[in-house]
Amino acid sequence: MQTHVSIGIALAIAALTATDAAAQAVTKYGSEAGWDIFVKDNMGPGCLVAKKISADAQVEMGISATGEKKGYIALYTKKDAAVAAGEKVSVIFDVDGQKFSGEATGQQIEGMDGAFLWVNNPDFIYDLAKKNALTISPAGRDPIVLSLKGTDAAFMALRACQDAQ
Repeated sequence: MQTHVSIGIALAIAALTATDAAAQAVTKYGSEAGWDIFVKDNMGPGCLVAKKISADAQVEMGISATGEKKGYIALYTKKDAAVAAGEKVSVIFDVDGQKFSGEATGQQIEGMDGAFLWVNNPDFIYDLAKKNALTISPAGRDPIVLSLKGTDAAFMALRACQDAQ
């Protein structure tokens, strides 16, 4: 059974290492269990966790506190992601066998291409800490499998970061 994950149009996220004024609104909060935790001022402020999943790719998950809190997931690669900025891509998420569908929006950040989607329930993000694997299957592209084992500490730090804002 598939459950539809509500999403919205994503705002561009500046690269974490950029030097312009917008990027200065990203502050490292800490690190936990291989994940870096950041505060993004223009998201409420909101917090995110980021992890390199290979030499060329990273995943970000976090909370936007602008208006009603909501979660998001983003994947970026240094390789050509074959998705243009603003392009809509259907995505299936498999979380330990439970499937969700949504629509991601293509996005480029400094030196990386990828896509980003909103999740209407921030607890979806926090609850991933209790799961084993997240498989992201963009339409027409190879699935990406992210092990969630051992992420409990990182997601507890994400919640602590968000609660501190």
